[in-house]
Amino acid sequence: MTMVEKPAKQSYFADMAAKEAAAKRSTMTGKACQWIVNNQISWSAGLLAVIHGYDYLFAGGDSKLVHLQYRIPNDAQGRYARGRDDVYFILHWAIAFTFIRATIMYKMLEPFAKWYGVKSARKVTRFAEQGWLTIYYIISNATGLYVMYHGPHWMDTRQYWINYPEGHKQLSALMKSYYLIQMGFWVQQIFVLLVEERRKDFVVMFIHHIVTCNLMGWSLYTNYTRVGNGVLCCMDSSDIFLSGTKCMRYMGFERAAVVSFVVFIISWVYTRHYLYFKITYSVFYETYDILGPNTLWDPENGSFYSRASIGGFTFLLCTLQVLIIYWFALVLRIIYRIVTQNNLDDSRSDSEDNGGDDGAGNKTAGSSSKAARRKQRSKSKDE
Repeated sequence: MTMVEKPAKQSYFADMAAKEAAAKRSTMTGKACQWIVNNQISWSAGLLAVIHGYDYLFAGGDSKLVHLQYRIPNDAQGRYARGRDDVYFILHWAIAFTFIRATIMYKMLEPFAKWYGVKSARKVTRFAEQGWLTIYYIISNATGLYVMYHGPHWMDTRQYWINYPEGHKQLSALMKSYYLIQMGFWVQQIFVLLVEERRKDFVVMFIHHIVTCNLMGWSLYTNYTRVGNGVLCCMDSSDIFLSGTKCMRYMGFERAAVVSFVVFIISWVYTRHYLYFKITYSVFYETYDILGPNTLWDPENGSFYSRASIGGFTFLLCTLQVLIIYWFALVLRIIYRIVTQNNLDDSRSDSEDNGGDDGAGNKTAGSSSKAARRKQRSKSKDE
């Protein structure tokens, strides 16, 4: 008597997600998104060529899309104010990041992963995504710390409010460039979420990106950019180790990945909880001590201080902290799996080991060995 091995069934939710993804790909919107994803380098390069060509040929090197606007006349330090036309600069960098990200991922990191010997197509893609984020966060965090170090608010939250709004509404070229480019990056991250394959943490990530963009926009408009600089540095520093840990796993450096993961946990707790709490405390309490209870609402002179505006800003900060706590709970689950199962998989997004292209993966090997054992037991019973 012989037994025919039945193929393993997908979970109900995985099956529904696969059907939903297939249905979306068959619609006109799905096809449009697929074309956008498959041709990111070509269309973004074309748009950048048009933008810079217009700047060079017709705008006299002063296009709103390419250059900072609102330089303060006769300012000895060459500082800038902020205004509505800054949106053009942000959009330019959202397009630029699309080109830079796709070029680094598809032309550099994916070929490197394949050359190194990563076999799974899914892991190659994940390595490229996380590798790009590691590169970006290293650069953005270093720039943010440099901006903070050369500003009055280096490790001093009281400087977020002292003399407000004078000295706050005037931004150095570096500070303004850093801030607007960061906003361009997060706008591009929303674009990536909407057009690329959706992960199981899509909703949480989408809320996070929307809250981040609102925080940055609000802080820029109200001249709270020193607060925004501090928050961005808190976020970027731990993300370096998170993305770097994933890259090490995809490359097979398991011991290095564990060390990096430990550093990530320490940096996460210190920056995203301890330092972030200090910033939130400063926004809600130190403003009252330094600026007083009276409203300083004078938009024409760059002052937007009121308890209502501070309350709204605090609400956004707390919303972001709720998401961070949620993610930290998932991180604790990973720690539990490391201790009990020696498993470093990230439960926040799709499993990197799933997929039919992973024939040599551990899951396939495990399934095959289980099937062999079941077959052997069946033979024993028949005998």
